[in-house]
Amino acid sequence: MGSPSPTRILTVGTGAIGAYYTWRLQQAGNCVVTTVCRSNYEVVSSKGIEFITTAWGEGPHIFKPDHVVKTVPSETYDFIVVCMKVLPHVYSIPDIIAPAVKASPNASIVLIQNGIGIEDPIKARFPRNPILSSIAYIGVTQNEPGIIYHSGTVHRLAVGLFEPIEGVDGNSALEAFGDICKQGGIETIVTDDIASYRWRKLIWNAAMAPICILSDLWTVSDVFANEKYYEVVLTVKSEIAALAIALGYSIPPGAVEMSMATSKKLADGYKASMVIDLEEGRPMEVEVILTNPIKVAEEHNLTHLIPTWYQLYKDLLKYLEVRQKL
Repeated sequence: MGSPSPTRILTVGTGAIGAYYTWRLQQAGNCVVTTVCRSNYEVVSSKGIEFITTAWGEGPHIFKPDHVVKTVPSETYDFIVVCMKVLPHVYSIPDIIAPAVKASPNASIVLIQNGIGIEDPIKARFPRNPILSSIAYIGVTQNEPGIIYHSGTVHRLAVGLFEPIEGVDGNSALEAFGDICKQGGIETIVTDDIASYRWRKLIWNAAMAPICILSDLWTVSDVFANEKYYEVVLTVKSEIAALAIALGYSIPPGAVEMSMATSKKLADGYKASMVIDLEEGRPMEVEVILTNPIKVAEEHNLTHLIPTWYQLYKDLLKYLEVRQKL
C-alpha cells in the first residue's frame, strides 16, 4: 500500500491571513499548496514568506508554497481557500475562482472572510460545491511584501458547512478540512452553527470601524481612552448582539463584555482593517460588514433594536460620500 495521495489546496488571496493559514495547512503534512499572489508574487516566488511570530518558537519561519501563480489555474483541487476581501462592487469572487472550480467539480470552497451574506454569490454560481464558511481570529499584517507580522499567539479558526447539498457529502469535507487545520497546529473549532460565529465576529467589526472613523480618533486604543466613545462602543456592540439574538443566532452571555475586553488588550495604535483601507485609499468592506446586516434588520423590522448603530451607518455613508468628492 502506498501513502495516500496528497490533499491539493489552492489559496486565492495570499495576503497576511491567506499566507498564514496556508503555511499551517502545508505544515500539516501530505498537502500540496498553490498560492495565487498578485502584489507580492515576485518576492514569494523567489524567497517565500517570512513570519515574524512568537507562536511557533524560535524562527526564522519561512513558508515556501509548493506552487506560486499569478492567476487562478484551471487545475484540480480538493480545497479552494478564498482569503480575498469581499468587495462585490470592485470584483466578482465567483468569476475569479471559476477556472479552478470548473476543473474541480468535487472541490470544497473555503471562505476565510468577514461579513454577512458572503456565501450567497458562491452558492448561486457553484451550487454543487460544498461551502466551508470560516471565521479567523488572528492579528496579522503584511507591511511589506513577503514579511508577515503576527500579533500575539492566537490563530483560531471557526469553520462550518454553510448549507447541506442534496447528494453531496459536505460533512466529510468539513471534517477533513478541520483535521488538516488541527494537524497544522491551528486552534480549530468545527461547528454546525457557523452563522452564529459570523454574527459574533460582527459585534467587533461592525462597531469598531465606523466609530474609529467618525470619532476621528482612528485607533482602537484612542477610542477606548475616550469616555464618551467608550460608551458608544459598548452601546453599539450591545445593539448588534441584540439584533443577532432577535434573528435567532446563538450569542453567548457575556459576548459583548468579551469583545470589549479583547479590544482593550490590543496594542496601542491598532486599527481596524476598514480604517486602514480608508487611510490608504483602498476599497472598504462596507457592503458585507455593514450594509448586509443592516438590510437584514430592515427586512425583519428590527431597526428599533439598533438605533445608535443604524445612525452611525447612515453617518458613515455620508462621510464616505463627502470624502470621495474631496
